[in-house]
Amino acid sequence: MITISIANQKGGVGKSTTAASVAAEFAMRGYETLLVDGDPQANVTSHFLAPDQIGTSIADVLIESEQREKLPLEAAIVTTEMDHLDIVPSKLRFARFEKEPAIAINRLRSKLAPLASTYDFVIIDTPPTLGQILTTPLLASSHMVVPVAASPLAQDGLDDLMSTFEEVRSTNPELILLGMVCTMFDGRTAVSAESYRSLKERYGARVFETIIHRNVKLEESPAFHQPVQLYAPNSRGALLYSELTDEILKRLGARKNKGKLKLAGEETRA
Repeated sequence: MITISIANQKGGVGKSTTAASVAAEFAMRGYETLLVDGDPQANVTSHFLAPDQIGTSIADVLIESEQREKLPLEAAIVTTEMDHLDIVPSKLRFARFEKEPAIAINRLRSKLAPLASTYDFVIIDTPPTLGQILTTPLLASSHMVVPVAASPLAQDGLDDLMSTFEEVRSTNPELILLGMVCTMFDGRTAVSAESYRSLKERYGARVFETIIHRNVKLEESPAFHQPVQLYAPNSRGALLYSELTDEILKRLGARKNKGKLKLAGEETRA
């Protein structure tokens, strides 16, 4: 099981859209995928579920109380309308996780462990913060993907994020920066081109070649509780996230579509 956190402490850079879209792409290719909403704003949840469809959430699993029985992560898993894709939804109450004792940062990793044989991929959406609510998914992850908006101030704070990344690696040495993806690119403006050029100059091969352009269908799809692959499968946004997923799978050494072979390095199925 490969676990990927989608992280950036800046808000409005396309984290939730990236998490929802990549998870949907994995599922469409036959990979058993679990999408975990680790953001109290619950934006990635809204890509799949209406508020009245949410019962048990990640808050119920990770925020422990003497009055409530400790729940496994399975208790919060909801099946989506897409084959091969499940989701652990979030609620605003999850913001209280920041007040949990420091040892709580290991809870998600331990709750995910029993699911290792169930899912090929776990995608975790994270909040725009550098607190323990971000450290927790990074400790549970094998990889990190960083969306960076094509805007003048978008790269501010990346050094802080990378410092957090290195701190987590001291405890979780398996954590790898899979790559950075330029999002919200507007081809009509010079500032978007300059922002992408600056990102490439600074981070080189760590930046994915796929650029996610601004697309109205990407912005509309959460309102209909569908990822762009269902809401507008022929849109530019859907195509670009398909290309990004190709790159992600290539970097992971995995097939573009799951067949008889599982992830690279695993045994073939009978």
